Amino acid sequence: MSAINKIKTLFFYFKPRKIVAQYKLFFGDEWLEVSVDSIAPYMYKILLVVSDIPWGKNNNIIGDNLEPVIKKIKNKYGKKILIINGSWDKQIDHVKEGLEYIKKNIPEASHCLYVDSDEIYKKETIEKIVKICRSFKSFNSAIKINYNTYFKTIYYKISPIKYPTALVLFPIRKWITYRDARNVNAKIEYHYNLFYEHPAYVRISDEKMKMKIEAHRETEPIIGDWFNTVWMKWSPDTRNFHPTIPDMWESVVPVDESELPQHMVSVYLQWNKNNI
Repeated sequence: MSAINKIKTLFFYFKPRKIVAQYKLFFGDEWLEVSVDSIAPYMYKILLVVSDIPWGKNNNIIGDNLEPVIKKIKNKYGKKILIINGSWDKQIDHVKEGLEYIKKNIPEASHCLYVDSDEIYKKETIEKIVKICRSFKSFNSAIKINYNTYFKTIYYKISPIKYPTALVLFPIRKWITYRDARNVNAKIEYHYNLFYEHPAYVRISDEKMKMKIEAHRETEPIIGDWFNTVWMKWSPDTRNFHPTIPDMWESVVPVDESELPQHMVSVYLQWNKNNI
């Protein structure tokens, strides 16, 4: 690092920490409010980048009706919520659009929280992440952590964890950009003892899961008719059932409600109540 860049980095360290959360949306109306609620008290702004088309070329994929939940979130958090609407058929373009918006329109932002609509944080986890970005050791690094993946229900999670850590936070510098849709060109720091909650495969209906899988088929090598042969026939005894790399999800273990964020539990129970 040159002397000039060292000085710039030192100045960046003393920049007030103002974290902007970046969501990329097409699906996700079920968990979006829970996700936003879990991080909002710690965020300077929350940016919702909403696409009206899916990733890939299958225009028969229909996204979720996000308007009601976004309106509810906007009413709850006011000016903290920023919204961009557009059309992005590549995930990399979708995320780059959000980051460029932050750089251009929120110059006071210091860090970006990279978060999906079905990623939920416990209070102690998001507080530790905020603390990490304030430390001299970590302020200029991209932070990756672990996550608990839930399947079919919030009462089962994947175990053992074989999948890689996920990007959750990175500094907003002129030279930092996305290398791909889930990685940036910054030094990476791993925090294996931190977890967020990821009910990506817990949806309000089988039809919603089917649409999600068909959308992912455009960008990932989904194995055969996974929805019908695995999802619809799954039981807690099922083994090796990941939709692209089967043995990545070897099995599940039961989860007690006390281990989960309360809002996550209450929303899930409300689904079941509404479906009775």
